[in-house]
Amino acid sequence: MRHIEYLPLPEIVRAVRNPKEHDLPTIRKSIQKWGCTLAGELDDRTGRLVAGHGRLLVLEELVADGGSPPEGVKIGDDGVWLVPILRGWSSRSDADAEGYLVANNSTSERGGWDRGALADMLTDIYEADEELLAATGYDPTDIEDLVPADLGDAPPAPVPQSGPVERVEPPDVWGVIVTCATEEEQVELLERLAAEGRSVRALM
Repeated sequence: MRHIEYLPLPEIVRAVRNPKEHDLPTIRKSIQKWGCTLAGELDDRTGRLVAGHGRLLVLEELVADGGSPPEGVKIGDDGVWLVPILRGWSSRSDADAEGYLVANNSTSERGGWDRGALADMLTDIYEADEELLAATGYDPTDIEDLVPADLGDAPPAPVPQSGPVERVEPPDVWGVIVTCATEEEQVELLERLAAEGRSVRALM
């Protein structure tokens, strides 16, 4: 079963290899704003950390600064900070553990953002609290970069210009439609006009 266990900060063993780089100032702002909701995840097979290395580095900085622990961190009887660590997961091998370490970071990075929705959300956060925006790792300039360029600045579409009216030549052949009362009258008229050399055809 997965569970949270409070462990002494100095005793948490880190991964042998961790290629992930960390923006420690931004992580620090986040922890100072929202507290330490979860310091990291431990592999019960190896006893080593598989997630949370940047958070633990920041917590160690805060200890060195001599400040009070953020919300979510306890102080042991000996004065050592106790941090919340997720337990209950075990890797199958060292490669499996390192695979999870990489996936834990890369799956979030590869997802990307809906830039328009992110810009709207960051704008609302900024209007509510400027310090809150800073804790997210973004600033007002980032919001401007997320908003697409104003389409109103684009040149207007060309308006079709009217030209000279094209003259339509009259047809070379003229015709007359004659309405007959009966089929017999139609047949008689066709025969008479044909005999006069006219080009005729019947219409139904």
